[in-house]
Amino acid sequence: MNLVSGQLISPVDPFNLIKYEQKNYFQNNRNLFQTLLRPQLIKASNQWSLILRNELFYNDGSPNLENMSNRLVGKGAGLFTGVNLSYSSNFVSFSLEPYYFTNQNKEVEDLNREGVFTRLNDVQQKIEKPFVSFGLRETQLYFHYKELGFGFSNANMWWGPGLHTSLTMTNNTTGFPHIMMGTIREKRYRNVGFNIRYVFSQLDKTENNPYYTALVGTATFYTEPIITIGFNRNMLSSDQSNGKEVSKFDAATILFRQSINIKDTYQTLAAYFILDFPESGLKVFFELGTTDRWQDWTDFLNYPDHGIGSIFGFRQYGLFNNQNFVMGFEYARLLLGSFWEKRPTPNWYGNPLFDYSSYDGRRWAAHSGADSDDLLIYFGYHSDKWACIPAFNFERHGVLYARPAEVKIELRLDFRYTYREYHLNVFYEREWLEHAGFIPDKWRIGNVIWFGVERDITNLFTDKLSTLRKK
Repeated sequence: MNLVSGQLISPVDPFNLIKYEQKNYFQNNRNLFQTLLRPQLIKASNQWSLILRNELFYNDGSPNLENMSNRLVGKGAGLFTGVNLSYSSNFVSFSLEPYYFTNQNKEVEDLNREGVFTRLNDVQQKIEKPFVSFGLRETQLYFHYKELGFGFSNANMWWGPGLHTSLTMTNNTTGFPHIMMGTIREKRYRNVGFNIRYVFSQLDKTENNPYYTALVGTATFYTEPIITIGFNRNMLSSDQSNGKEVSKFDAATILFRQSINIKDTYQTLAAYFILDFPESGLKVFFELGTTDRWQDWTDFLNYPDHGIGSIFGFRQYGLFNNQNFVMGFEYARLLLGSFWEKRPTPNWYGNPLFDYSSYDGRRWAAHSGADSDDLLIYFGYHSDKWACIPAFNFERHGVLYARPAEVKIELRLDFRYTYREYHLNVFYEREWLEHAGFIPDKWRIGNVIWFGVERDITNLFTDKLSTLRKK
């Protein structure tokens, strides 16, 4: 979960965002490395990177933790081990990570939630006991010239300024195979930076195997403060329409050709606005999205929050004149519109044909799901040697339905320490779920503890290769 400085393609794990931004603010100052569209190439200079990672988990409750990619932290003990190899040159960059993951995945109580609430992270989606997964993750191959390129990948993606969640794309589930065309890192022209990407995939681990097509982009103006404006458009489309098979070409070009008639589709649109103040170490952001459209101007005036979702927050580095202190606030609102009883409002990620915007059993966008809100507050210390960041999370599900909303409260402690070449981490989370399964006064409590160790052995690897060449 931690990032070793030798990695060449920025991973998506949220904790890395704090490390990147802190260094950018206080070392590179105005030359920010953009993190809104990840993964992203960091270096292109004929370099290798080889990183080993081992993690142990124990969970005494229901499946838990968000934004965990291939790791399904079910009840019981678990183990993850991986070896990440990456290479970057002026024209070709790639990474791959052979991994092995196992979890006891002990039986937990089924809360019998219905419909849009069946894809929350605490549902036991995998029935195997133990659950075992292995293969290649974070696999990426890009051909590029300067900042532009194309490639193939099954790496996780993250779009947007949030640390905890995003309206359209996170690493909450297993990364899905896709093709990508566009910028592999920010392209600069004078004091403006651009990022734009096109992504296409068929989600083979989702019910009905839908197509996924997306166009995302950002423009950053390096003024004072630094201003970033971003957008993304995401489309799920069925592989069948009116009894006929939909061609991959039609699905891949649906965002650009209005004449394509695919019966079943689901679209989300999102835009974000970010202000960066490098001198004071402050980032303020706002993300706004919609999952439906207004019929006309009068409809907009009468029901302004119809189909609207939003995220706003800030991250502050360097509190109390100390560059190592960090704090943040983030709030996501995905509730039904205020007038949902008068004007039918679609739920975010609410289309059952596309398995409620899930892949491999978990949502690839905001983990809190339909008719929810999600608050995160954290404050802590982060240096090159060690980090300790406690956090508080408050999350609700089914807020506007005629029954008690589920209320989830989490207290977390994330501790990191670097000892010589080893990067150690300990993570603890205690969770309380009130009105579990929307049953009044029903409680569920769980605890997760996680130990991890990571080491960059790139130098050992290159030294060994040099020795072999000499022989």
